[in-house]
Amino acid sequence: MKKTKALLVTSFALFSLFFGAGNLLLPPFLGYNAGANWFLVSIGFMLTAVFVPILGIYAHSKLQGTLYDFGKKVSPRFSILYCVIIYVIAVTIPSPRTAAATHEIAIAPNFQLTSLYTSIVYFALVLVFVLNRSKILQFVGKYLTPIIVVILLTVIAVSLFTSEFSTTASNFQNPFLGGILEGYQTFDAIGSVVVGAVIIISVNDKFKFTFEEKSSLLNLQGLLQDYVCLLFM
Repeated sequence: MKKTKALLVTSFALFSLFFGAGNLLLPPFLGYNAGANWFLVSIGFMLTAVFVPILGIYAHSKLQGTLYDFGKKVSPRFSILYCVIIYVIAVTIPSPRTAAATHEIAIAPNFQLTSLYTSIVYFALVLVFVLNRSKILQFVGKYLTPIIVVILLTVIAVSLFTSEFSTTASNFQNPFLGGILEGYQTFDAIGSVVVGAVIIISVNDKFKFTFEEKSSLLNLQGLLQDYVCLLFM
């Protein structure tokens, strides 16, 4: 029972930690531009936005360490450079993009506020989570993910019953390659090595599992998250 509860909570948390602006915006955009070639674009997209991140989580299930430990398998010097590059990318591209998506979708159409105020509030909340990382698993897994899933299902249901369906010519010269490149733009492939470390730290803080139990837990998480991602694709 304890392991089942841990699996559900951490799997939901894993879904929320991966689900960012790229996952929300890119699939509909790709579907619109893919036209009749939507299947090839989807396969390419899932390779870099679903399959590679799952491999990252699987690797963490074997390692069960920090991001530095992840890169140290090559060499300590490489790991330092690796960590610096990963965090520079995370700070300069995905994080601002998520804040921008929040402002453009939720705030700008409804409130007369500049993006500066949105960003201040947004990153203040991020700081709260960072300072309370041991509670991320419970809050995100128990409360945030169910809310996100309900909202996503509502948006999908409304779209299915209120939109006219038609396919047009594809805007991609190479649909499969285009899907691969756009899937990488979600940054889930890079994020998996960071998210895996966060999950390991949170599991260590919340649950008293053996190395083998944590490895099994993360492997099952990977399968569950893979299924959920495919469901919402």
